Amino acid sequence: MKGSIERVRAVLHGQMPDRAPLYDLLRNDAVVSHFAGETLTVENAAQVVFRAFEPAVDATRPLVRLPEHERTEVLPDGRKRRFFRWTIWDEHVAYADSAAYAAAKRAQLDAYDPSWTAERQASLERSLESITNHRRRLGEVFFFPGGPGVGVQGVYGEIGFDHFCYYMADYPDLIDELIEMSTVQTVNWLEHLPPNHGIEAVMIGDDVAFKTAPMLSPKWFREHYFGRLARVTAAYHRQGIKVLFHSDGNLNLVLGGLVEAGIDGLNPIEVLAGMDVGDIHRCHPHLFMCGGIDVSQLLPLGTPEQVSEAVHRAIDAAEGRIMIGSSTELNNEVPLANYLALREAVLNHPY
Repeated sequence: MKGSIERVRAVLHGQMPDRAPLYDLLRNDAVVSHFAGETLTVENAAQVVFRAFEPAVDATRPLVRLPEHERTEVLPDGRKRRFFRWTIWDEHVAYADSAAYAAAKRAQLDAYDPSWTAERQASLERSLESITNHRRRLGEVFFFPGGPGVGVQGVYGEIGFDHFCYYMADYPDLIDELIEMSTVQTVNWLEHLPPNHGIEAVMIGDDVAFKTAPMLSPKWFREHYFGRLARVTAAYHRQGIKVLFHSDGNLNLVLGGLVEAGIDGLNPIEVLAGMDVGDIHRCHPHLFMCGGIDVSQLLPLGTPEQVSEAVHRAIDAAEGRIMIGSSTELNNEVPLANYLALREAVLNHPY
């Protein structure tokens, strides 16, 4: 849409845009087909999906995923990878017990060398090339590339959260070392960005909360997470990059610590988990938000009128500090009429 990139930049820098930007991931056949002007298929997805973004939203983030034929593949290590229409799920890595996990991870830590290598440089250059390619294909849409972060989700995501809790109970120092290694890798990566990296803002993510509360205690976050997040955000800021932090769930008990660690923005503002746009803005007025419209009940099951009302409330409550979108991603359960109502409400609510 006309002016999208400048509109988003205004929000990033604490200025008042002409209207709230629209921010979302499009993983919805009807919405993509509508805005691309062509029925989406797996075969034409590489062109149609990207074409839909520019008329539909002002900003988006990774992954700009393409639909897949549903199937199951076997990975080299024997785990199954399941492809659904818009998502991919890998089986967790299984270890015989916590001692086996500890032995494998200790070997990984002992072998880790933080030195910058030609292989790491080539990987960084591929990442920058991918970002440039996404920007080119998205046109007048502000793109938040995914950036490395503290990496807690990477540690528990490999094995599943249940096993993560068992292993952390048995080997807390080992888990801490793994998170520290991930943090060091992130800072190292950022320190080697070229001066012309061209990245204005990134989304970094650790899903660290359930719908009721953080996954781990506030004490754990104070002792193991916030300090590392502060190192990561400082490294981004040294490169002139704004940090949008992503976590689903109810972050209220740890949000103050996340803000003190230096995040600039928060996504996705999961409403039915207890996150409230107005409360967040009153407590942290400099923070920009992305999301804020419930996609678990309201967008799939509500009426267009109810969607429109929620949009107007969120825009008013944030006072220019929000990019409106779904509270996770625009999935296939959302009727086209409800997304059109969301978009129309934003376009008709100038500041």
